[in-house]
Amino acid sequence: MKNKLSLLLLFSLSILCIHTSKGQCKVSRIVEEGKLEVDPAYLYDGFTLSNFTMDAKPKKQQVQFTALKGQKYKLYFCNSGFAEEVKISVFKHEKDDKLSTDLLGANTVKDQYIEFDLAKSGNYTIEYNIPICENAEYGNTKNECIVLLISYK
Repeated sequence: MKNKLSLLLLFSLSILCIHTSKGQCKVSRIVEEGKLEVDPAYLYDGFTLSNFTMDAKPKKQQVQFTALKGQKYKLYFCNSGFAEEVKISVFKHEKDDKLSTDLLGANTVKDQYIEFDLAKSGNYTIEYNIPICENAEYGNTKNECIVLLISYK
């Protein structure tokens, strides 16, 4: 009886570990794979991580980025492997700290990388429009992330 209980406990713990690790964002893996895509003419400078939960309500999440004078930037958007499309908008801060129009024209990310050049120095806001989770009407949620890789020359 004790062996059956131990076996049942071990089986339950292994299922729990598999289930919880499935939804976690493996940042180091995403960064390492993403760095392979960085244009060789550019230097990798770092990354920002945006964690979010997909559920029954769409959300917006923002990340700030500062471009320095005299540098040309390429930004790469990598995701944790989810299938849903995320709309990405990039805004430049104007003098009165209002956001300008979308510089990218609202690109979407679906398991791919997007890159673009920033022509001027200044502060930028990157906005992610997080969609609802598939089968959200049944209470499903997903913990995911987007990693923004920053490179310059």
